[in-house]
Amino acid sequence: MFDRKVISRLICVGLVAAVMLPAGHMLFPYVSHVLSGMQFQAIEAVVSATVGFGLSAIAG
Repeated sequence: MFDRKVISRLICVGLVAAVMLPAGHMLFPYVSHVLSGMQFQAIEAVVSATVGFGLSAIAG
């Protein structure tokens, strides 16, 4: 059903999200106070997915 490329992308996104979501408030303290909780979490998810897909593209 899934080939290796899709699984590799999902693993990269998952690894980045596992680091980004808990550490997001520490990394971006000024942004987290301006936005509401749901808005900030949505931005974190988009950034995590973007970085994860970028890493999977670099990795091959």
